Amino acid sequence: MSVELDLARPLRVIVAGAVAWADEAAIARELTRLPAGSTVIHGDCAGADAIAGAVATRLGLAVQAMAKSRDDRRRFGRAAWKGLNERMLASGAELVLVFHPDFDASRGSKHMAELARVAGVPVRIFAA
Repeated sequence: MSVELDLARPLRVIVAGAVAWADEAAIARELTRLPAGSTVIHGDCAGADAIAGAVATRLGLAVQAMAKSRDDRRRFGRAAWKGLNERMLASGAELVLVFHPDFDASRGSKHMAELARVAGVPVRIFAA
């Protein structure tokens, strides 16, 4: 299913990806394409999340950093990122950008992409 994004208005965009992601230019390239006033949502981890937060701030975009919660840990234990992914998507995300050097081997990034696709939210995947 293809969903058309209305680029004439601000979007809520999740940036997800590898902790080991270091390509700031790739993230900056994609975030500069977002409409003014957009919000970048990320999981408040090192790597792609931290880079996205810093780049979005520099670009004047709103940033919403979300962390794993006590409830996420209670429900999923060591896989608490699953609950975080669910909450980020439920926050009204309209697009998911995933930055991962080996997406097929990922767990959290792949989980986020699958959740988004099931919900009809467009996903764009970028590899190093």
